[in-house]
Amino acid sequence: MTPEARDQTLVQIDHVLGEAGYVALDGPLTVGGVPFEVTRAYAAGLGFIDLVVVVDATDGTTKQLQRGYWLVERIARALDQAESRRPLTVVLLHDELAARVNTEDFLRLGRVLLVTAPDRVSVELAPILPIVIEPTAEPGPDPLDQLVRRHGGGQDAPRKVEMIEAAKLGPEQVQSRLLKWIDNAFTDEGGREDVKA
Repeated sequence: MTPEARDQTLVQIDHVLGEAGYVALDGPLTVGGVPFEVTRAYAAGLGFIDLVVVVDATDGTTKQLQRGYWLVERIARALDQAESRRPLTVVLLHDELAARVNTEDFLRLGRVLLVTAPDRVSVELAPILPIVIEPTAEPGPDPLDQLVRRHGGGQDAPRKVEMIEAAKLGPEQVQSRLLKWIDNAFTDEGGREDVKA
C-alpha cells in the first residue's frame, strides 16, 4: 500500500466510523493511565462500549506485525487490569499484495478486521457498523379509517364511529367514551327507561 493509499484509507476510516457514531480519540490512547501510541483509536457512540484500535501493517513485514501484536496485547492487558468491559476491535491496515497477515494471534485479544484499500473500508468495517434498515414498503392505509368505513352503517353507527375516533386520541379517550356510552344506555338520553320508580 502506497503512503497516499494509506492516508486515503485512514481518511475513509475516519469518515465511515464517524458516520456510524464512533468518536475519534485524540492523542495517545490512554487505558488505566497507560498511554499507547496507535495509528487511530475510536470509542463507540451512545449505547455501545466498543474500543476500536487501528494498527498499521501496510509493510507486511513480520517485524511490523509483531510490533502491532505486542501493542494490541498491551492494550488488551491494560483493559483487563482496569476491569474494562469494552470489547476490543483491531483494524489492521494491510496491503493484500505485500504478504498474507496471520491474524490468529490477534484473534485471542479481540475482534480483527483487515482493511486493504480506501474503496473497501465500508465493506471491511461492516461487522462493527450499525445495521440501517430502510423501509421497503409504502405505508398502508390508516386501520382506524378502515374501521370507520366498515362500521359506519347501521343503527349504532354514530356511537361506533365516535368510539373509533376516540381511539385516535388515545386509550383514556376510549375509556371515557365507553363509560359515557354505557351511562347513556341507562338514561332517557340513550334510550327508553324500562324500570319505573
